[in-house]
Amino acid sequence: MFRSIVHAAAWGLLPVVLAACGSSPDKSDSSSVPEVPSKYTHAYVSPISVTLLDKDPDDNRVQDKRAFEKSLPGVIQEALKESGLEVLSEQPGQREGAVVVQAKLSYDPGNRALRWVGGIVGAGKATVDISLEATDASSGKVVASKQESDSKRGGAFGGDFYEDAAETLGEATEELAEALALIKR
Repeated sequence: MFRSIVHAAAWGLLPVVLAACGSSPDKSDSSSVPEVPSKYTHAYVSPISVTLLDKDPDDNRVQDKRAFEKSLPGVIQEALKESGLEVLSEQPGQREGAVVVQAKLSYDPGNRALRWVGGIVGAGKATVDISLEATDASSGKVVASKQESDSKRGGAFGGDFYEDAAETLGEATEELAEALALIKR
């Protein structure tokens, strides 16, 4: 019994000893190495290409497409800002440290009612394909790119395709920004 008390006390004191010795697992020796800042600090979002994959859209689909198109630049800009990039309101020209983000989306919103009723077997399936490229403003070279595809087959009440597609675009933009952050000066 005495031995189990000693073991318990030793394990209880271990965090205190580690903290006193300065060898806390939260601290690392990398703090002595200065972090090299990312080469890219600014981004401009060029006009977005949006293609509705519907051969004969009705008026509601056309109106939905217009509203969706209007929302997309804000989605990309917000994701870039959250990733630490300053978003420019106009073309950067030959500016050092800036990228031009180009986005292309093609989508088919499917049929929400069919997804709700028969989504398990793929009825009413909605799809979105996203292509993002970041081009160095001064050199014109593509420095990062991201492709993403997503589909929606079911969900409560058929799901909101446009909300899901915007979320997928935001996540893809964040991944693009992460790739840009890895490019150092």
